[in-house]
Amino acid sequence: MKFCSECGKQIPDNAKFCPYCGHEAVVQAVPVPEVPKPESPEVTRDFSTEEVADTAIKILEPGTVFNGYLIVSLLNKDPEGIKYIAEKGGVKYVLKLFFKYRFSSLETILGLQARMKGLTGLDSSHTAKVAEVNQHYDPPYMAAEYVSGASLAKIKASNPERITEDFVRKVAVQLVEAAQSVRKRGLTLNSLTLSGIMVSEEDWVTVLSSGITYSNVDEREEVFNLGVILSQLLSKNVLYKAIYSSERLQEQKFTYIAGATLSFNKILSECLHRNILQRFPTLENLMKGLTSLPPVKDDEVYTLKEADISLADIPETNPPQPKGALDWRFYLLIGAIAAMLGTFFIFFLPKIIKTSQAGPGTKVVQEALADTGRFGGDLRPPRELRNNGEAVMPSERYDPRKAYSASDSDYKPAPKTAVKQKSPIPGNFIHIPDGSFGFNRLKDIPNDNVFQDGFYMGRYEVTQAEWNQYMMPADVSTAGDKLPVDNVSWINAIRYCNARSEKEGLDPAYQITGSTAASVRCNFNANGYRLPTEAEWEMAAKAGALNAYSGSDDLSDVAWYRDNSGGRIRTGGGKQANGYGLYDMTGNVAEWCWDWYNANYPTSLNTFINPTGPDSGTLKVIRGGSVRNGEGTNIGILYREKGDPGKAYSLIGFRLVRKR
Repeated sequence: MKFCSECGKQIPDNAKFCPYCGHEAVVQAVPVPEVPKPESPEVTRDFSTEEVADTAIKILEPGTVFNGYLIVSLLNKDPEGIKYIAEKGGVKYVLKLFFKYRFSSLETILGLQARMKGLTGLDSSHTAKVAEVNQHYDPPYMAAEYVSGASLAKIKASNPERITEDFVRKVAVQLVEAAQSVRKRGLTLNSLTLSGIMVSEEDWVTVLSSGITYSNVDEREEVFNLGVILSQLLSKNVLYKAIYSSERLQEQKFTYIAGATLSFNKILSECLHRNILQRFPTLENLMKGLTSLPPVKDDEVYTLKEADISLADIPETNPPQPKGALDWRFYLLIGAIAAMLGTFFIFFLPKIIKTSQAGPGTKVVQEALADTGRFGGDLRPPRELRNNGEAVMPSERYDPRKAYSASDSDYKPAPKTAVKQKSPIPGNFIHIPDGSFGFNRLKDIPNDNVFQDGFYMGRYEVTQAEWNQYMMPADVSTAGDKLPVDNVSWINAIRYCNARSEKEGLDPAYQITGSTAASVRCNFNANGYRLPTEAEWEMAAKAGALNAYSGSDDLSDVAWYRDNSGGRIRTGGGKQANGYGLYDMTGNVAEWCWDWYNANYPTSLNTFINPTGPDSGTLKVIRGGSVRNGEGTNIGILYREKGDPGKAYSLIGFRLVRKR
């Protein structure tokens, strides 16, 4: 029996990829140092004799004894391991057996060690007590006290009438107390969900150890996550998980919850503000806000305006009586239309037919032009369409709106007074020479595997001033003309590239036939602006070196990130450039790339010269990390993110590339 190392679900023994998450299932076993195991007559090993590498552990049957713990029943599985209900000394525990792959790299080992150390010494009445942690046993395990009651997720699903605002307020205060205690141990509740919170019949809250993680998270991010939990719990909407998901609330303004008091809605809105600087700065501030709320019975309840309208509120009106016959104006209009059609067929249609059958310089055309002049018409091209005395037909004119759909409200056409002219390579673009490099490889496997032609790349990320020249202003996280633009979608970045190319007299790189990413085709030989491919981005970021970050192994030298930025994006060029002279390839804002995202790419390359990514997909690649990321957490030069190309995300922008 095997389990996926990514999502923890059971998969077929012969599967190469997980059918649930697509993660590669066949993982080379990483040797784990042998540690002497204590001799104990109570230990009964019940693992498969086949020992399925690092990602699989045989399910322990009820009645099995594991290092002194009697297995009562299987509880569930998660990406870290398998959990059981077990007994020892007459006390119930939740026993968690960790997958060995979690101890296969130094980063995961250190993270788990720090988490377990913090959990062992955690003293809070609102967190499950950890009784034992053994990192050296095979497999490593942890035992925590068994908490009776029901999870908030179960209560919401099976007993929603219990969830009143008074109940949610009690839960909120206890969660903040738990979060404060957890932070003192260097841990966080930033990944906590409704299923990780148990509530007793007396409304006592206990946070399970599985909901406590080790990460140096800004306290305002923890405030945000608690706001997400409370909003989902309080909302009566069947789509509460989507409406109040963390992803949506980072993009769109918090919507007040109908049926909740205005005071509590205001607390939630301050927790869930998209701008981190506008949230409660600390958990202590949030606690003060919660404890100072007026009683629910004395507070005004927020209701939707539509809910206030009843049949009694609609005034009675006397509808107009239907007309017995058609109005005379109708007949007059019909007569005028008939006269116009008759004039057209008698005088104009024969001339049009003759003109279409003759050449442009024949006598027939000249007569037609002369005749139409008698009726006030003029078939000559307008003066502004002439060039050196020759008429330019309307079909030859460029209309930038043709490249965009009618719903593309972010597109802003260039001023009519703009004159197109060939544009040289801008001075803030750097030439990236052609060559080979190790795509998705670093110091462990430095061998080159891809050849990439040379190109030009922007020294800085696209700024808000540059964006506003061609597109409607974005809802940026921090406003400033010289700051990088963020919160823009991939498809709008594509539209920006074409609009700027046209303005500067270049050949647009993109052909856009619809409003989705699937409708975009790229001509990589065009000289217009475009997004970098993932290979181009990585080659430029490495700049011929094998540093952990773009330009250095010391993150603070080259990047604005969580620990030195205060969560705010900065003007480009504030840190050291990499070897090619490019700034902020690591940190500041993350950057859209052209490629479709695939978890197995680029390890499954099928093109080794100028690769452009998978042929299709649903998500697009994002590289570089942002000021939201911390050292060792998703900001390394090889880290790959993904995003919906039709959505805009806070702290995600882009930079441009060009061919000569």
